[in-house]
Amino acid sequence: MKIEKYDISLDVNFSSHSYLGEETISTEGESDSLLLNLSGPVVDSMELDGSIVKHEKGSKSDEIVVKGKFGKKSSLKIKFHADVSKTLMGLYLAKTVDGSEMLTTQFESTGARMAFPCVDDPSWKAVFKLTVKVDDGLDVISNMPAKNVETAKGKKTFVFHETPRMSTYLLYLGIGKFETRSGKYKDKDVYLSGLVNNLDSTDFPITVGKQSLEFFDTYFGISYALPKMHLISVPEFGAGAMENWGAITFRETAILVNRNTSEITKKRVASVIAHEIAHQWFGDLVTMKWWNDLWLNESFATFMMYKMVEKYYPDWNITGEMMLTRASGAFNDDSLQKTHPIDVDVKDPETVAQIFDQISYGKGGMILRMIEKYAGYEEFRQGIHSYLTTFSYQNATGSDLWKSIEKASGKPISKVMEAWIKRPGYPYISVKRNGEKLRLEQKRFLLDGSQSNETWPIPLTLKRKGKEEALLMESDHMEIDAHDFVKLNADESGFYRVLYDEASYENMFSNRKSMSYLDRWGVVSDMYAFLVSGKLSFEKYANYISKFNEDQDNTVVQEMSSQYQQLYLLDHKNKKLVDIAIKFYKTQLERLGTMKKGESVNDTILRGTLSARLAMIDPGFAAEIAKKFDSMENEVPDMRGAIAIAAALHFSDVRKMAYKLSKVKSDEDRVKIISAMGHRKSEESYNLVTKLIDEGKIKKQDITSYFSSLGVDPVNRDLAFKKLPEIAKRMSSVFVGTATPSRLIFGVTPYIGLGRTKEMEDLLKRISTPLLERGIAQGLESLAINEKLLKAIKSGS
Repeated sequence: MKIEKYDISLDVNFSSHSYLGEETISTEGESDSLLLNLSGPVVDSMELDGSIVKHEKGSKSDEIVVKGKFGKKSSLKIKFHADVSKTLMGLYLAKTVDGSEMLTTQFESTGARMAFPCVDDPSWKAVFKLTVKVDDGLDVISNMPAKNVETAKGKKTFVFHETPRMSTYLLYLGIGKFETRSGKYKDKDVYLSGLVNNLDSTDFPITVGKQSLEFFDTYFGISYALPKMHLISVPEFGAGAMENWGAITFRETAILVNRNTSEITKKRVASVIAHEIAHQWFGDLVTMKWWNDLWLNESFATFMMYKMVEKYYPDWNITGEMMLTRASGAFNDDSLQKTHPIDVDVKDPETVAQIFDQISYGKGGMILRMIEKYAGYEEFRQGIHSYLTTFSYQNATGSDLWKSIEKASGKPISKVMEAWIKRPGYPYISVKRNGEKLRLEQKRFLLDGSQSNETWPIPLTLKRKGKEEALLMESDHMEIDAHDFVKLNADESGFYRVLYDEASYENMFSNRKSMSYLDRWGVVSDMYAFLVSGKLSFEKYANYISKFNEDQDNTVVQEMSSQYQQLYLLDHKNKKLVDIAIKFYKTQLERLGTMKKGESVNDTILRGTLSARLAMIDPGFAAEIAKKFDSMENEVPDMRGAIAIAAALHFSDVRKMAYKLSKVKSDEDRVKIISAMGHRKSEESYNLVTKLIDEGKIKKQDITSYFSSLGVDPVNRDLAFKKLPEIAKRMSSVFVGTATPSRLIFGVTPYIGLGRTKEMEDLLKRISTPLLERGIAQGLESLAINEKLLKAIKSGS
């Protein structure tokens, strides 16, 4: 049995945030029943082929079973009513700070059932015909253009063209008073829409949208399938963006670009737009059969977005951004015992949220990058084209893709990929000189320092003086020629770490100038990981890392400054550590100087990052830049986060920050202030912020920014420990059905729990829920790792 079409009509009462619904589900295939998903809406009546039928509860709370004789072709007519969701899932209400409202949808992964009865399963693709009646004066946006719009008796009815066959989680509906900008890519309309008076943006998003369509049209060799592309700014949004086919939704900070937009956010906007448009082929045109292949959707879009941005904005060195965010996050999370394979056995779609993480996005993207280099760039692209062509408007599995690339390249792609995606973790390779040879040995890398002798088929890339080599390491050890050797993992194309013996490190340091910025980032990143795991002593780490103190590349300096910050957060009273960090930050800031006309985007970003981190550990510097807080909007956008942190640390009255929050117009600036308030020490500050949240003066989507900085900052750890049950409850009530609350617990536990592991374990046990379990387990494991590292730092070993 399958569903051919949903014909859905909604009569929306915008003022009461409710609606009446009527849908006809056209089915094919004989059956005595149909199981539908439903969570929230109330069914008023059902008719199957003109006869009244009843339904009963299914085995789960969000299932109903329709009993009746379904013929070869049948029509199930359902009338229902519903209130819009009070969470950020389903069809929900989104508000701006000034009180403007819109209704918008977020259906991935199980939100469609919160809006209308359906088979909410990605493999049950169907055509959707949508008709929406609203008050005159309101606009409606959906996946397809409106076929016609009729106005009568104060109501406006939008009838939309039918969609192609697609999954329920990709359906979109947005209702509100919108303003829209537009552009053209070939014969396709590209729109940028948002609520009236809340679309403060240049045409940059439209430009990136057109560039993305052009890039992916060419790369995939398949034209974009829909007649238009909507980029929609949503004022409250639990995710960063969502790839609804032809109607992509974004947080305001992930789509709007204006005079208040920092360069780092502009990079993010371009990347997120490219990511979501890549999904229009990989995820929308061809969709996973089941949620275990979710990683393929997300990792592929992650991998492809960097390709697109690199082509049109080469000066940004966006691959460095991939390393600092996606690769770093994946390397960290996948080196825990409490990790998971890329390909997870998902039995219940309610648990899908738990794998929207760095493994699905970051590790998956890095594995694809590694396989592309192994298969060959053109062969890889040909394999993707064949896969998308074969499975257009259908569902597919990861193995379908590997077979396609394997056929195009003639290499054992399936064998390599299965080894990397079916089990957790990744290897590290130790390199030891043995005369004229180098002995390579691989083992699983774990941050807790434990040993595991697992092996992977590793596509190796060797950097020698003036050339590169590639080979496949399939055993636990091998030997290679040491002649002219510089390093393993050229340009960090592989998902593994490398630990060198002392002679190899010294040889590599002497050849630093021949190494790319990605090579240098990889060496620096690996050294910190080996410090944490106990494979490098603190003394050796400090000596080796100092070799890169004068590096001028944004990616390398960002990585080093992050490591110094992590060490400070672990041992903030260690004067020696603090002095080393302050010296590094100040030396780099002196090199950068004040902002110069025409300077690189990355220098502008780096100055802001270094200033923020210096403000956290140098009260004198914080006092100096805090003077700019009152006129923060006039400062360079990339410096405003540092200024807000400095103000939080320097000024005693948190109400000063709350007043500023009420005055700034930019969502990005608001988030910077909200995050900075987490650095303000006092329960009075906490109470004021939660009051602002309850009053709607801080958006629900932004509460994570405050709670994250509160939990990490050394001065607030006691307060965060005390308030953690309340924080977890708030997060879980807002981010229903997402991994956001779990990720917050994971992020703050390793710091809040320092020095009180047993008390932390007891507290987390009391507040544990199924959706928090993973974050709790990872947080406690990371806490144990931090305690061990802190002990090593204090002992100097």
